[in-house]
Amino acid sequence: MTPAQLRGAKLFFTKATEGGANCLACHSGPMLNKQPDDPDLAGVGRFVEENFANVGIGDHPVQALNALARGHSTAYHAEDTGRAEITEKASDRFKFRALTLRQLKDARTFFHSGAFTRVRDVVSYFNDGIPADPTAGAEPTLDARFTSPRGAGTRGLGLTEAQIDDLTDFLENGLYDPSFVDSFNLNADDLDYTVKHPTLETAGATDGVLLGGRAMDDDDPLSRRDQGLEFLDVTGRVAMSVATSGSTDTWTITNTSTAVIDTHLLVIATNVAAGVTVTAPEQTTGVARPGGTSSGRPAGEPYYRVFLPDGVMFPGQSISVDVTRNGGTSTSYKLKLLSGQGKP
Repeated sequence: MTPAQLRGAKLFFTKATEGGANCLACHSGPMLNKQPDDPDLAGVGRFVEENFANVGIGDHPVQALNALARGHSTAYHAEDTGRAEITEKASDRFKFRALTLRQLKDARTFFHSGAFTRVRDVVSYFNDGIPADPTAGAEPTLDARFTSPRGAGTRGLGLTEAQIDDLTDFLENGLYDPSFVDSFNLNADDLDYTVKHPTLETAGATDGVLLGGRAMDDDDPLSRRDQGLEFLDVTGRVAMSVATSGSTDTWTITNTSTAVIDTHLLVIATNVAAGVTVTAPEQTTGVARPGGTSSGRPAGEPYYRVFLPDGVMFPGQSISVDVTRNGGTSTSYKLKLLSGQGKP
């Protein structure tokens, strides 16, 4: 790296309270998209929620005009509330995922809204610490790491114009690898096996899914379950009791573990006794994605998709699921719970 890029790197990895830019507070790990203390524990994703932050960004102006055309007031034009769209939690309003800072030189727009078009403008935005969107900026979720990274009573980073130039140089060039120019991200044609790569399709490749069965971006356990790429068996984390009325079994499922059960649930009726049928909206396929993780269930098992009220099931929290069967009793089958949003 050049001397300017080295100075920018030092700013990146230095706390704001020590005269740096504090970028590492939100951008750590190999891809610079994690919290510094996020171990990405297999199957747990304990710190995943910490990787979302409200830095005062609202919708793109065109999106705001679209909202106005649909009858929304101008006082509340920022429709996309970020993580809250998934979790439905007020504490997640306007929080968006910290993305990788690698290969920014090839990017044309920045932030989820695409409202910024230069890396230097993004650096200046963080240096100022002033929310661009009044609605997102008025939320209690607005992150102090953005507004007051140097401590209470301060505003922004306090970098000089020369320091902004150095940090921009590091982000644009120090983190840029020319060998990734054409291969860093796959495009739609790369994943269109049926039309573009029939040999791979014949070998079992699924359109739209990487050959390895992994996520192209945000490849942590929670994101993989959110994207339907794998499932987590959480049956052992719950206690189940049942009340029967006619042919309907109402199961009360309680999280007896000390951790949240994240993502929505698939409640699968398995080991169904001979002569007994269970009626459910969907059935498992039991087909594994290439190199990925299937549900481990045989094809044709009925299941219910349960959308958790808060996006998670807290310790001690219970949900109810009605299972409709033809013949037998509630002991004529067993329930298996999978965390994940795909089709098992």
